[in-house]
Amino acid sequence: MLDYRQWRSFAFTLHRPGGGAEALTRARHSQLSGGEQSVSLHLPLFAAANALFGSARPDAPRLLGLDEAFAGVDDTGRGELMALAKQFDLDLFMTGYDLWATHPAVSGAAHYDLSHSTLEHAVSTVLLVWDGSVNVADFDGTLTRALGSPETRRAPGRDTALVEFGLGDE
Repeated sequence: MLDYRQWRSFAFTLHRPGGGAEALTRARHSQLSGGEQSVSLHLPLFAAANALFGSARPDAPRLLGLDEAFAGVDDTGRGELMALAKQFDLDLFMTGYDLWATHPAVSGAAHYDLSHSTLEHAVSTVLLVWDGSVNVADFDGTLTRALGSPETRRAPGRDTALVEFGLGDE
């Protein structure tokens, strides 16, 4: 957990199209829409992560995990936040509902789409890879193998046996 408030302080100014600038205080923040509030919270997080990662070795990962990433932010705002993450050279690991990284600012992303079947009591996944212009879906495992996945997992209750996804007597 990164609590940047311990070692950094930020002052924000709200700029509206066609309007003036005003200080973004707690009171003003509470008057914003849900999406605007989310964006205004992600900006200091990205800036703080960038400042922290700037003190690391050049080859250190710059990974930032976001749960329910960009909740309430419209597609334009999501694209702008992803562009900002790219500007800060951050690698994002995100979870969220209806979350797609298919924005022009994103040069590449791997995305797992999860689908839950209450009838079959199962969750299935499809790997989608965004190459900056098109999403490629991996329905047959070819892409997964090309990315180096062993396509196996440890089965519960077994010491060394590996069981392929979707198969086995679990």
